[in-house]
Amino acid sequence: MTLLERQLHHLRTVGLQRIVVVCGFGVEKVRSVVDTMPFAGVELLYNPFYAMSDNLISLWVARSEMNEDLILLNGDNIFHPGTVQTLLQQRTPCSLLAARKARYTDDDMKLYLNGECVSHIGKTLSCQQADAESLGMLLFRDRGVTALRQALEQIVFHDSALNSHFPAVIQRMIDDGHPFTSCFAHPFACSDVDTPADLARVRSELDRYSIPTPVFDHVEGNT
Repeated sequence: MTLLERQLHHLRTVGLQRIVVVCGFGVEKVRSVVDTMPFAGVELLYNPFYAMSDNLISLWVARSEMNEDLILLNGDNIFHPGTVQTLLQQRTPCSLLAARKARYTDDDMKLYLNGECVSHIGKTLSCQQADAESLGMLLFRDRGVTALRQALEQIVFHDSALNSHFPAVIQRMIDDGHPFTSCFAHPFACSDVDTPADLARVRSELDRYSIPTPVFDHVEGNT
């Protein structure tokens, strides 16, 4: 099972009915996976700028789909369905899934926290001062959805937008007064697959990212 197939199945397990996949490189391979899914409600959006941009532009491409509560996640995430359910339990307009580590690295998307609220997010933050790591899964509700769409429409005018990661727009929202609350994935597993070593690791511990049968009540109306 590919990462995409696993994501789609797990998102449906917790009751999400509509999923939009933003793709660029390898779009036909992505389409072939989506076409084989045994359920409807999965749409594709194409980012024609993928070869010259980072994932902030991919998120900007999806702004027209931001009309209701939504979860944003990276295509290289592998996660236990319980992580999504943990995030869905948050009722604030903007929330993100986080994890604490004994030691942080330069490649981690690090967080500074003020209580439960995120004050800073970014890879360039100090490893020694980091309070947690963002796991790349975020929830937007009500006015948080509107704030995200508006922030994307504004940040794209900056020269740096083309080569920025999407957390740049999250920091902009925080700076503009839109609080982000953090929630923690423990005891459920959530990781990303960046390297062959990461792939070997998650393949060796797939049981951490699966449930034998659905254990959550169906969640109506989540997108």
